[in-house]
Amino acid sequence: MESGKVSVNLEAVNLTTLAEEVRDNLQVLATEKKQTIELVGDDNIIATADRVLLPQALVNIIHNAIRYSPPDTRISIRTLRRDSRPLIEISDQGPGIGPDHQQKIFERFYRVDKSRARVEGGNGLGLAIAKWSVERQNGRIEVVSEVGRGSVFRVMLPG
Repeated sequence: MESGKVSVNLEAVNLTTLAEEVRDNLQVLATEKKQTIELVGDDNIIATADRVLLPQALVNIIHNAIRYSPPDTRISIRTLRRDSRPLIEISDQGPGIGPDHQQKIFERFYRVDKSRARVEGGNGLGLAIAKWSVERQNGRIEVVSEVGRGSVFRVMLPG
């Protein structure tokens, strides 16, 4: 990432189709935890994105949702347009993220709960990679979260 040697190939991408592919690839992990991953939204949301970088960002976000959400919960992937911009929202029913951590979670090696991350096997790079990937595609990533109520990650991309 830091070398600048990663090429970005922006093209028209159907976000719903892409989200469905990512969901299908991660479904086995969710099933192991008795979680459901649902896909909702419009069928024809087109964004300008990279077909390699965008799925990697989504995998990192959804994998975290699976990792930190309890069994028998739902993870939702929603494709939509807001203010004419295509976006993907990933929401979970996990522990949530306190306000003092919400911007730091996108920093390399940052973990909200150091002991939990060691137990779960995380290294603190997934969300940093997701942010880097989305920004290289002229997009933006944000989180809205409340402790005890889960999180919503929004990936906003050019149309």
